[in-house]
Amino acid sequence: MLRKLAFAVAIVLGCAKAQAETCSYKIEKVAYKNLVANLYLPQADRKLPAVMAFGGSEGGLSTGNSSGEMLAPHCIAVLALAYFKEAGLPMTLDQIPLEYFIDALDYVSQAPGVDAARIGIVSGSRGSEAAFLVASMDARIKSVVAATPSEVPWYGRTMPRSAWTYRGKDIPALSLDDDQSLPLARRFEMALDKVGEWSGYRIPVERINGPIFLISARNDEIWPSTRMSEDIVNYLNTKGFKFPVRHEAWPTGHGFSKEAAPGIRQSVVEQFLRTL
Repeated sequence: MLRKLAFAVAIVLGCAKAQAETCSYKIEKVAYKNLVANLYLPQADRKLPAVMAFGGSEGGLSTGNSSGEMLAPHCIAVLALAYFKEAGLPMTLDQIPLEYFIDALDYVSQAPGVDAARIGIVSGSRGSEAAFLVASMDARIKSVVAATPSEVPWYGRTMPRSAWTYRGKDIPALSLDDDQSLPLARRFEMALDKVGEWSGYRIPVERINGPIFLISARNDEIWPSTRMSEDIVNYLNTKGFKFPVRHEAWPTGHGFSKEAAPGIRQSVVEQFLRTL
């Protein structure tokens, strides 16, 4: 499962070509607090928008770096961020403090050449939970892109507790059904079904201060990303969300086929060009 999740996010956030202004860029290793990150900084004579980018359950820097390679040529700075599975960070996706992402936002907001009024965030799969949570907490994030996303937080990878914490407390999270003989996606569906409207678990995405772009896989074998994306859209409609919300459901699995990948990458680039 881990390899499939990593492949899914990396494909979505890989290199892309869009019809837009182009920039050369430099890559700087970040030295700020305990962040493990690279800053992809396009060369321009003006301040540019920036995107915080990180992966899902694969951990490490690879997915964030792929986002840098994708977006920086289009004059968008990228903070490629690892939040576990690197030296100095937790080794597993368990009990990750959301303050870490807020520290990353503090850093990119003051980075030379970055327009602090135009910051977005992109992630996928398990990372979408953190992206939604942080964007709902901090109004500095003005655009969100989430691939194969979840509408609720889930337990961590190796312990029966939330994957995420804030101010030392667990973010309320769901656990999977214990019947491991069932297909994985079905176990996620059953966990969602058991709690109905997920009172106390749903991420308050209505607090996000900008447009949201959701990309799901109709044949998702990991979890029901299309169902959860549709639930997010419907929920935002009931809340009178004032920003545009877009959902693209692709006829592919969680790992996104080679046929679908170019169109998905193009959509990600264009979303940030439009919204930042």
